[in-house]
Amino acid sequence: MMLDQAESNRLCIWSRDDAERQMMRRRQSVGELIHVGARCYARPSYWQGLTEFERFRHLARSLSGKHPRWVFGGPTAAVMHGVCDSHRQMRTVHRVIAGNGMVRDTDIVTSHYVTDASYVVVDGVKVTSLPRTVFDCARWMDFPDALAVVDAVLRQGAMGRAALHDSLLRERGRYVGRALHVLDEATGRTYNGGESYVYGVILEERFAKPTIQAEMPCRNENGNPDRVDFLWVTGDGRRVVAELDGRIKYRDESMYRNGSLPDTIIAEKEREERVRMVVDGFVRFSFAEAYRRAPLVRKLEWAGVPRLLG
Repeated sequence: MMLDQAESNRLCIWSRDDAERQMMRRRQSVGELIHVGARCYARPSYWQGLTEFERFRHLARSLSGKHPRWVFGGPTAAVMHGVCDSHRQMRTVHRVIAGNGMVRDTDIVTSHYVTDASYVVVDGVKVTSLPRTVFDCARWMDFPDALAVVDAVLRQGAMGRAALHDSLLRERGRYVGRALHVLDEATGRTYNGGESYVYGVILEERFAKPTIQAEMPCRNENGNPDRVDFLWVTGDGRRVVAELDGRIKYRDESMYRNGSLPDTIIAEKEREERVRMVVDGFVRFSFAEAYRRAPLVRKLEWAGVPRLLG
């Protein structure tokens, strides 16, 4: 009964006393429950049917119910606002606390002390406002991850560049310059958070800025120009293309061409062949290669992508 009600409300279950805690641990030991973090549990079959994004939102809603006074911020608030899709940012829950009280962090909960812990409610969870969330992400996170959040805000039209700039200047906290730098480099043209992260790595590794989602002279069967993730035109007129391996299009049936995986694979190969015929260099890489950096750097160097001096 408890599990059915929790699942209907998109929640996990948690213990309210020692007796319930022991009961849940016993059920976990026989495989009836799984521990999903922060003393929260779920039915295995239900949990396995959720995406990682929805699992994290379940956990956030559950912690909000368990701790009604908690306010979530930074990457956690960004996930709830829908401007962060990075699975790596869903391994830790970030909460904000006004003042300097002593709070013990846990295995997955990290606390940040801020001057203002005001909040809005998103999907039943208290989180920092979108402007404050962007500000904190832009100054707390590594540059590529922060860029992905700001890009998402611009891409979705949640806030315009001028409004974001003004809000960053108004927020109180350290490292305002770092946050403004992230906004300066954000384009809003990336297709998803993965591309934004890659663009951040490209910039940090001091390669020349590419054109993002560039239209190519080749056209598909509908007469529309093919697009590529990143395009460089070198000083001597060479065109170099780099593309992030978008494996989701082969796993998500809603993205299949004509509802068919084989048709999707063939269409992508045909598109790549058209692009290769009109460029001088073509690089395909995985997100893992970009995350490790060195493999992506080697590929871009081999393809002759210009690198800035100094």
